[in-house]
Amino acid sequence: MKTITTQKANCRDCHRCMRSCPVKAVGIVDGQARVIDEKCVLCGRCVVECPQGAKQVSSQVPAVKAAIDAGRFVALSLAPSFVAAFPEYSLPEFTARLSGLGISLVEETAVGAEEVSRVYSRLLKTGDKPVISACCPVVVNIVSKYYPDLIGNLAPVASPMLVHAKLLKHRHGDDAFVLFAGPCIGKLAESQDPESLVDAAITFRQLREWLAEAGNAEHPRPAAGMAAPGPVRYYPIAGGILKSFVRSESTATDIIAIDGLENCLEVFAALRKGEIAPRFIEALACSGGCINGPASGCADSVPAKRLKVAEFAAAGKNRRREGPAELDFTRHHSQAPFCEYLPPESRIREVLRQTGKYSKEDEKNCGACGFNSCRDKAIAVCQGLTEIGTCVPYMRSKAESLANFIVQHSLNAIIVVDGKMIVQEFNPAAERMLNRQREIIKGGRLGEALDCRDISAAIAKGEKMTDRRVSIPGGTVVNQTIIPVPEHDLAIIVLTDITAQEKNARELEQMKLQTVEKATEIINKQMHVAQEIAGLLGETTAETKAALLELVGLLKAKDKNR
Repeated sequence: MKTITTQKANCRDCHRCMRSCPVKAVGIVDGQARVIDEKCVLCGRCVVECPQGAKQVSSQVPAVKAAIDAGRFVALSLAPSFVAAFPEYSLPEFTARLSGLGISLVEETAVGAEEVSRVYSRLLKTGDKPVISACCPVVVNIVSKYYPDLIGNLAPVASPMLVHAKLLKHRHGDDAFVLFAGPCIGKLAESQDPESLVDAAITFRQLREWLAEAGNAEHPRPAAGMAAPGPVRYYPIAGGILKSFVRSESTATDIIAIDGLENCLEVFAALRKGEIAPRFIEALACSGGCINGPASGCADSVPAKRLKVAEFAAAGKNRRREGPAELDFTRHHSQAPFCEYLPPESRIREVLRQTGKYSKEDEKNCGACGFNSCRDKAIAVCQGLTEIGTCVPYMRSKAESLANFIVQHSLNAIIVVDGKMIVQEFNPAAERMLNRQREIIKGGRLGEALDCRDISAAIAKGEKMTDRRVSIPGGTVVNQTIIPVPEHDLAIIVLTDITAQEKNARELEQMKLQTVEKATEIINKQMHVAQEIAGLLGETTAETKAALLELVGLLKAKDKNR
């Protein structure tokens, strides 16, 4: 199961996740971001930074609900930063709320951290090389993928979450369902490790959503878990791991604490080069520690969260317990280096040329694409991790060039004026059209070349005016479109020369009138001929009638004489 996925429908060209990723584990394909699993260290920065919520974290809540519905004993390992993530609750109050979800046992993950601190303390005394804490899964991923030669420096002990899961299974049986909840996205992947006894892991944000969905229903309060000693409750704040097993007055320059992924990368690079050789390095990927985890679900400031954790730790007892001797908490870390394809120099230069970078001076190295330099971006293009179009200056220049090309070669006159009818810009077509009578110049008044009453009205109303037939000096007839830009107190005027169309229309109208006149003349002549024919036919008919009547009379006279 992928821990972080991208919803394509919500991912739209901002590339903010790529810019924020410290190890550049985000690629751009067809304008949309995707997480490159082989490079990703699961710091969760892309999830936090995504303004559209396109980066989604996988949820194991359904698996937990299924276990509860099946009647299994569900033991919750609660990360010690819970007091900062849920400041509205005390531990007893929070336990009561969690009981409403059907959880059988609530115990602090710090119980497992006590065993881890014991191992760290021993390594500090007996180790013969620098030791890097292995509590943070992101730190483990960084070393495994980007500093594999330092894998032997990682403390050979499981994280507090994995240790605590083993303790819970030991106490409550292998059938117990161990659930972890914390502010870390990396823990979701760590819980799926083959050596893990964690059955499911969720984030504090997911837990808060689950609590909201369930309402205030309460079951019988879960069984009371062990209370964690005060010192190990400092684990989620920067310097807290050291505080759990090293007295502050005994710390020296060879024992250091770092927080923040960029700081971790810098320190590991220095350790690799031999620039530093501390005995112990406490390393947490989140700035300020786990209290500032990407899925903490609390918007309080880091200092406020730190204070909450410190007060909770100070209230805890200082006693220490010995863990079960039969349990082994050793963990062997393995390398998983990301091997990048390095393209030939000729291919890199070709990509740079495609974005208008023909020399070093052309490389702006602005970082807008998400990479530290134009060269790094060109390499990423060759590797198929990003696209040419993510270069913002290049795309802007290309868009401006294309827009300018269209405007400069348009057959329509395009003029930009301000609210006082002062010309700001115009294209060659406007110059040709209006300069037939009077010169149009930038900074001059448009009213000297064109009637501006409609333009002023459009700006005042803020409404677009189209299909306005206007005659301009010189006998030219234009179709005028006025587009107000009120936020800049400007207006764009587009003049389309329709003189030829108007001439053709007049000629067509004249032709129609001539055709009507000719048709009327022909009709009149036809009527006259018809009337003459009718007259002749009338006379012939009368004579024929008279002759026939005379013939009838003669025939009747003959009949009488017989």
